[in-house]
Amino acid sequence: MPPLPPDQPEKAADPSPPLAKTAGRERAGPAPSSAWSPGGHRRLRRGWIEGLLVALRDLADDRKTSLVLMFTVAAIIAPVMLLFGLKNGVVATLIETLLNDPRTLQVTVYGNTHLDRAWFARTAVRPDTGFVVPRTRTINATLDLANRDGRLESAVELIPTAPGDPLLGAHLAPPRDPTILLASATLADKLGLAPGDTVTGIVRRGSGSRRENALLTLRIRGILPEDRFDGDAVFGHLDLLIAAEDFRDHRRPTLTDETLSAGNLASDRAVFANARVYAANLAGVETLAAAMRADGIEIRTEAEKIRSVTALADTLGFVFRVVALIGTLGGVLALGGALWVNIDRKRRSLALLRLYGFGHSTVVLVPLTQSLVIAAGGLLLAYGGYLAGAAAFNHVLGQNLAGSGYVCRLDPGHLHQAILITFAVALLAASAAGYRAGRVDAAECLREH
Repeated sequence: MPPLPPDQPEKAADPSPPLAKTAGRERAGPAPSSAWSPGGHRRLRRGWIEGLLVALRDLADDRKTSLVLMFTVAAIIAPVMLLFGLKNGVVATLIETLLNDPRTLQVTVYGNTHLDRAWFARTAVRPDTGFVVPRTRTINATLDLANRDGRLESAVELIPTAPGDPLLGAHLAPPRDPTILLASATLADKLGLAPGDTVTGIVRRGSGSRRENALLTLRIRGILPEDRFDGDAVFGHLDLLIAAEDFRDHRRPTLTDETLSAGNLASDRAVFANARVYAANLAGVETLAAAMRADGIEIRTEAEKIRSVTALADTLGFVFRVVALIGTLGGVLALGGALWVNIDRKRRSLALLRLYGFGHSTVVLVPLTQSLVIAAGGLLLAYGGYLAGAAAFNHVLGQNLAGSGYVCRLDPGHLHQAILITFAVALLAASAAGYRAGRVDAAECLREH
């Protein structure tokens, strides 16, 4: 017996449930007129809304299949999220720690040389230079320090500093007075020093019975953390180093606190034996080092360490891109294949939708809507799996990663990207199914009856 006309869908023969039953509850009556006729836009909009409701109710009625598809999507997304969380967590933290260590950017001048003011001026304006300051001869860049209790630490390294010194960071200001020092953490522990303490600096010259000592009253302004400098040293104004060297070389008969306060001693020095040089970034280490070698300066850098760390970062990035690509393709194939099979399974129901008067675009909207809902459900399940996995990683592995605070982490921006990619994959997977659904003809329902 032929099917009943569209105005009596409640008595029609039972097609492939549940999609056709749902459509029968949503729409009955003659087919709508053209979208360009009076009221056509309103009917088209109504048809789309009805198509959305049909798709949602069909998912609810066929909940077992819907859950299986959601778990399939979650099984693909969750491992990718965990992998990226690990990359953004412990691996990125370790790499960032290595790459942002200012000591990695240092270009060390080996031994003593002759650097004039013109060389410092040229180097300071280079785009790959992050920091440069003159140094005196290495043998003269030391002094003895005694705390208030008379405890003495001999031959403490005296390092010149200036504004922009990468070792000081944002929390320590460089001394602007030759009587002010910054002490390293290890030296402060040995002498029991704290910010505000006063120490006696002893600059020695001569030998045997002709030994002379210059006593200076110096004040500790701050303590340099051990992760910034791990030796015994004090950081001071360049004038202090020049005054100490001039005293040892007998170019200065005496050295007192008043001498240090007399004026800018560095302005009288035309040539320096050494320099502290730091590149502006990792790429600048090699270019700056090449320029200094071209000037005949023997240097040492951490170029090999930089290359190994950069290679590690590139390798991990490549691994993640490959895994993410495979996961994306797997999601497209899995979801697209499932939707395609689902369309074939419900061709009779889709044909009945066309018979009820649903337009081509409305029928295509059904698999697209279902794909987005399945993707959203799978994404929620995947995020729950990610949270459980991340909590396990942070609890078990976090104990072995001192100071980082996390092993697996996703930023809000990464979650937004995951949502966009997931929905894009869902739309891509549903496009073939939508094309398949749009080609279903209402006559198929009539032929099968």
